[in-house]
Amino acid sequence: MGSVDIVIRSHAKDFAWLRHCLAGVRRWCTGFRQVVVVVPGKCERRLARYGIEADRIVLCPDYADDYLGQQVTKTLADTFTDADHIAHLDSDSVVRRPLTPADLMDDAGRPHLLYTPGTYFRRGAPWQAATERFLARPVTCDYMRRQPLVYPRWIYPELREHAVRQHGMQLAEYIVAQPPLGFSEFNALGAYAHEHHHDAFSWHLHPSPAYDETWTRVFWSWAGITPAVARELRVLGLPSAATEEKDAFTADP
Repeated sequence: MGSVDIVIRSHAKDFAWLRHCLAGVRRWCTGFRQVVVVVPGKCERRLARYGIEADRIVLCPDYADDYLGQQVTKTLADTFTDADHIAHLDSDSVVRRPLTPADLMDDAGRPHLLYTPGTYFRRGAPWQAATERFLARPVTCDYMRRQPLVYPRWIYPELREHAVRQHGMQLAEYIVAQPPLGFSEFNALGAYAHEHHHDAFSWHLHPSPAYDETWTRVFWSWAGITPAVARELRVLGLPSAATEEKDAFTADP
């Protein structure tokens, strides 16, 4: 199976969520080599304020639109760790039960990947058009179906090479040139893997538009840590103090 690192790309506005995400990792995750947290350089000074600690904290460039910027970072995950496999976890995803790398791969060491055909969504696969535009071919499924998502390190440079071949620019340039919500890193990775490296993954149909939350509870960071969310975090056995975190979603000046 080789080494597996958990990589979390975050931002100061999500540090309240990140605290809970890391608490869930500490409580439930075993067998992973290390936890790597990647944040833009301008957010560094707020790490201590929120008590953010990880095996490694890496600073990445600042982006005018960090929604696109965080996608750039994830497509460069292999440059932040030398692990054989990378388990992506978002700041607002909280591990809810014991989790090891073996749970995320089959006996042959192939990462499990879930996919949902667009017919299961009322308006088609949410990221279909953006992914088709990037890959320059039809895409019929959504691949961002649960957290963590695990990919082998060798697939990231291949995806970046596709951007150069197909679009004549580096992948980072392509992503930041897109309109808001104009790219989906995990759908690009999933659809690319499905077409070009089908046998390197273990594929599973997820026949629902809802996230699979077997391993993690997936929240929505933009909604904030409301009293209801704080109660749910307490049920998950994680520390929660919503009143202390109410300013967590104010961007750095």
